[in-house]
Amino acid sequence: MKLLISLFVISAAVVGISGMGIFLVESPHEDAQITNLLDAFWWASATVTTVGYGDVVPVTELGRVMGIVLMFVGIAIIGTFISALGALFIGSRLKKHETVESSTKSLIIKKIGDIENLEKHEVELLISMVKDLHDEAKDNRQKN
Repeated sequence: MKLLISLFVISAAVVGISGMGIFLVESPHEDAQITNLLDAFWWASATVTTVGYGDVVPVTELGRVMGIVLMFVGIAIIGTFISALGALFIGSRLKKHETVESSTKSLIIKKIGDIENLEKHEVELLISMVKDLHDEAKDNRQKN
């Protein structure tokens, strides 16, 4: 979660710095399409997210070079963000699965420790649970 927050802060900083930079570079030019800060931040946001509407574009060489750099930075940030988000989801699913598997094993161990006091249907349930756990572990090994 810290990584996602860090990426969000970095993204906001990149858009902010790029917006200010493109405004300073482009606005003095006579043919500039980026003439105010709103246009500058709009352009930076569209570029960093790789949307690129094309409604406002840099007209100076330095502005276009800044755009190229921002495109690569945007792709890197989005790729990292998506990877981090995916890792977070996968990690939470694995943790849930480990918890369920661990509690099932604990229950089986407890039942085995008290096997002489179990009724017939409880022994049958215990056997069924062990078989299910075995089959699941076998399937997981084959997938890996």
